Amino acid sequence: MKDFHFDAIAAFENYEIEKMRDGHVVVTTKVVESSLNYYGNAHGGYLFTLCDQVSGLVVVSQGVDGVTLQSSINYLKAGRLGDVLTIHGECVHSGRTTQVVDVDITNQDGANVCKATFTMFVTGVRDESAQVRI
Repeated sequence: MKDFHFDAIAAFENYEIEKMRDGHVVVTTKVVESSLNYYGNAHGGYLFTLCDQVSGLVVVSQGVDGVTLQSSINYLKAGRLGDVLTIHGECVHSGRTTQVVDVDITNQDGANVCKATFTMFVTGVRDESAQVRI
């Protein structure tokens, strides 16, 4: 069998948090070489990781901490090398123990790359001394 290895996928080589408050988060990033799969498109795991991280930031923007309890994603259009992606996350349900977050990724032309929904388990009130690490 031919030697085979997995290349590392980098999700956060370049990004900008454009907005983060009150259950709304917008992050932009550019698809780079290390974000690509073997077919030359943005790797599905890369896109999922962007959605997952933004979902966490949506929770944090509401003053609580949380972890992903459940998620689903639909890949709609391939991301390409050099594409500028906008990841928009919005809390659509904020309960005592869970939050539901919708995440959309669009490219620079406004085309939908993927759509995801995350159910986040609220672990507690966020300590003000905690720093967001993305």
